[in-house]
Amino acid sequence: MPHAIHTVELPLSNEIIWHFLKNYNNWAPLIPGYIEHEAIHDTQFTWTLLADLGFTKKKIILQVDITDSVEPTDVKFNIKGLSDNFDGNGYFNIATGNNESAQVTGSLDLSAGGFMGMMINPVLESFVPKATSDLTNSIETKLTALHDVK
Repeated sequence: MPHAIHTVELPLSNEIIWHFLKNYNNWAPLIPGYIEHEAIHDTQFTWTLLADLGFTKKKIILQVDITDSVEPTDVKFNIKGLSDNFDGNGYFNIATGNNESAQVTGSLDLSAGGFMGMMINPVLESFVPKATSDLTNSIETKLTALHDVK
């Protein structure tokens, strides 16, 4: 399963970062290729993305289920393809840094199954790390802009 982890350090407290990450409406629009997301309920939403798979761009619809939310450090989720046979999971972890800073780690595992899986999984080997770092960096950018820090 293609897997990636990316960490950024933010000059913000755990509490501020937690307040942002605990609500998926804050971070769902920050994924690369974002088209829309739709809330199903507090712990489930659908993500519609235009995924750049190298050889083609493909609109995919994913169901995201928040499986664990541990204040003030962790948000974990599972991913299931609704438009295609994708399966995976991810998380955000907030770790206390020094003074008024914290580290945010984003992780994503995603694989394709079925007939197309053999063709798509090699492409996901580069897509997943880029999507993970782009999403985590976008969270950093959004939070620093919201709180006027550099």
